[in-house]
Amino acid sequence: MGRKWFTILRWVALAVAVLDLAALKAGVFHHPHIVLAVLMTTVILLFVARLVQLAILALTGRKRSLSAGAGMVLAAGIALAVAGGLANWLFGLQGYVILAEQEKAQLRDGAELQVFDPGPLADIEEIGVLVGLEELELVPREGDTFLPVSRITVWRGHEQPALLEITPSTNGAAGPLRFYQGAFGFAPRIVILRSGETEETVFDQVVPFLTERSGPDGIRFSGSFAKEDQDLRVEGTIRLDSLDENLRGHATLDLTVSSSAKLLGSGSLLPGHFAELDEGYRIGFADLKMWSEIVVSRRSYGPAVLTGTFLALFGGILMQAARWRRR
Repeated sequence: MGRKWFTILRWVALAVAVLDLAALKAGVFHHPHIVLAVLMTTVILLFVARLVQLAILALTGRKRSLSAGAGMVLAAGIALAVAGGLANWLFGLQGYVILAEQEKAQLRDGAELQVFDPGPLADIEEIGVLVGLEELELVPREGDTFLPVSRITVWRGHEQPALLEITPSTNGAAGPLRFYQGAFGFAPRIVILRSGETEETVFDQVVPFLTERSGPDGIRFSGSFAKEDQDLRVEGTIRLDSLDENLRGHATLDLTVSSSAKLLGSGSLLPGHFAELDEGYRIGFADLKMWSEIVVSRRSYGPAVLTGTFLALFGGILMQAARWRRR
């Protein structure tokens, strides 16, 4: 009877720990870190205890070697996978920074990251690097799609700068940190002028446009902003159909400018061009850069988790084989 309850306790503890970790990551609820640490440590100890128990039973001849071996592999795999997951959570660092081309950001203490999620025992100093986006290139692929490729430079203290090329499917490494390609988009520099006794510049800024899905395969880049003191609202979309098949050339900026009272004008501009609007305004597409969301994380203990998962699956198969053999 005691062995049965010990088995139930192991599996219930594992289920509770996994569900608790998933709920915390999803933001379903929050509780002190020590609760999850205790849960996962308990699971590890329970399965290590099972591993030791099976080893003793096998050595003393009280359990068949195949059955005991299968159970040991299963217990070792689960303990290793949970230990890897616990280490990932305790020591992990993750966040992201948005950079325009030729822009740099100092990530010291995670202050420049848009979102920063350090583990309870994470070494914050590990993320103290300088990151620069040299270039974001859109590489053509089949089906009128493209692959975003960010080329970044990472400076770590007195070490040689690391030149990395990252995509949504490949990461770059610099010391303990890993860099991934996240979202991306265009950032047009928009200029608004108003005529009077002298022509006045009322707006001159780089405006990051967001990347949005447009249909099953398409992507569009759009943005908007308001100039409250001039009662202006500007909405825009970057179109890539003016580029050639190698995505070279000049993108087109579609703009709509309005006030609270009426539409002041709409149309399309190429870089360096201006258009006349009502009420003495002119709007220009002065320049175009691209921006990239660079995801930063600490190297993980993924190999331990994967190895443990494989061992657990293999152990489960061996246990089933042992049951069939006894029949």
